[in-house]
Amino acid sequence: MPYAPAEYQEGSKFVGYEIDIAKEIGKRLGVTATFQKTAFDGIIAALQSKKCDGIMSSMNSTDERKKQVDFVDYLSVGQSLLIPTDSKDKIASLEDLNGKTVAVEVGTTMKDALDAFNKKTTGDKIIIKTYPDNGAAAQAVQGGDVDAFLLDSPIAADFVNKQPDIYTLGGAPIDPANVGIAMRKSDTKLSAAVQKAVDDMYADGSMGKILDKWKIADFKLEGK
Repeated sequence: MPYAPAEYQEGSKFVGYEIDIAKEIGKRLGVTATFQKTAFDGIIAALQSKKCDGIMSSMNSTDERKKQVDFVDYLSVGQSLLIPTDSKDKIASLEDLNGKTVAVEVGTTMKDALDAFNKKTTGDKIIIKTYPDNGAAAQAVQGGDVDAFLLDSPIAADFVNKQPDIYTLGGAPIDPANVGIAMRKSDTKLSAAVQKAVDDMYADGSMGKILDKWKIADFKLEGK
């Protein structure tokens, strides 16, 4: 955090589409959801040490992460390239970034995606620079320290909508993947209750209302 429009703060208040989803899940479980700001690269450790009961932080439910935690999926989100509006380079895909410098937030699957690309590319490797949060990475784009920033599509779109004179998108979203609430493997009853809440929210239209409110209806789970 901040990772607008998924989650950010207005004063001391936590807001965003993931905040709204979590609050609604809490209501259906008969509890009040509360939120803790946690560094992304330490967020699974915080869950395992019981500093929280779940992770809701635009986290892709990857096979590697499933070795540590269980997931309740609630969205399907691609990755986008955020580039300067005045960029003179043609950047519409990862292939256009051979030999260029790309920002990612530390601990994210975006870093994994660029590492995988570098292993298979026959061109110059992408130079990867990690940043502690998306604000610092976006600032690196604006300041010319990097050629692009790879991040989740809704968050990239939010930067463009708010500052179109500074940022634009480089091409279409890349590799849509499910985003889930991470839960401890031992908390099977809680995971089942959260899964039912998410299923019911899709079925009764309340999930759709939240996604429409934040203009991210395109990212609903496939088949929902």
